[in-house]
Amino acid sequence: MDTRFIQAKGSAGSSAQSIRSVASGEKEFRNMRLSCIPVSFFGAISHGQMTLAEWLDFASELGLDGVECGPLLIQPLGPAKPAEFRKLAEERGLAISNYTAYTDFAHPDPEVRKSELAAILKSLDTARELGAPSVRAVTGQRWPGVDQGDGIRWVIEGVRWIAEEADRMRLRVNLENHTKAATWTHFDFAMQGDVFLRIMEGLRDVPVGVQFDTANPLVAGEDALALFEHLRSRIGYVHINDVGRTGVFEFVPVGTGLAPIREVLTRLHQQGYAGWLGIEEASRTGRQGFYQAVEYVRRHLP
Repeated sequence: MDTRFIQAKGSAGSSAQSIRSVASGEKEFRNMRLSCIPVSFFGAISHGQMTLAEWLDFASELGLDGVECGPLLIQPLGPAKPAEFRKLAEERGLAISNYTAYTDFAHPDPEVRKSELAAILKSLDTARELGAPSVRAVTGQRWPGVDQGDGIRWVIEGVRWIAEEADRMRLRVNLENHTKAATWTHFDFAMQGDVFLRIMEGLRDVPVGVQFDTANPLVAGEDALALFEHLRSRIGYVHINDVGRTGVFEFVPVGTGLAPIREVLTRLHQQGYAGWLGIEEASRTGRQGFYQAVEYVRRHLP
């Protein structure tokens, strides 16, 4: 893949009022629905410095259609049971758009890979309890000494199994072009686009989609739009994120960096995508980062 990049320009949002005014004018006719996973708040929520009610009140204030849920937001790592999280969200008119699970199908130990299957099966149960229609999966870490061909085969086997289980449960698994989880030692096995594409080709007859992240290809030093074009027909969920520099694992407020967010939104609209857009707010800039992200995305929805 080449390394050409498109810079998306935007202006920061100034208040919740401006978010609400944009949302009220667009929410009736736009097809794509807006959600958010509050990565910047994970620490505060899991350590009791922010309650789930406070986060969900803020999500409602932002005019979101839904929120994502992940392990740090529910027990045993977070404060609430899945049913409690769902109830709190629904009381505020928020859907649960997705459950963000973590998987490591590229681990060299077959017993670990087996345990990963059991873990994500529990994630499917969690998603169903939350009322989420989809579950995010990732390939796993790029463990030293793992042959690329072996790793690709293991990932395909693991994703195939869990996607077929999810299909029987009327859930959808979407595999993300991922970078690195906070608890991981290594970057994602398929962070490079060519590896990810080989895996998706091996899953061409499997009921699995793609969770496309707008920023992660740039972390890998690659062209996000080129990868999008290869994957566009299989996209089932979208993460909106941004980075300030290519090849650097550091996120910035959405709309202030290099990710081609506006062009991705345009191309999604052109192909009739009517699914979820999940803002992955990971800029660590407080509430202003969320205001900026929501206003930018809404302003550029076709």
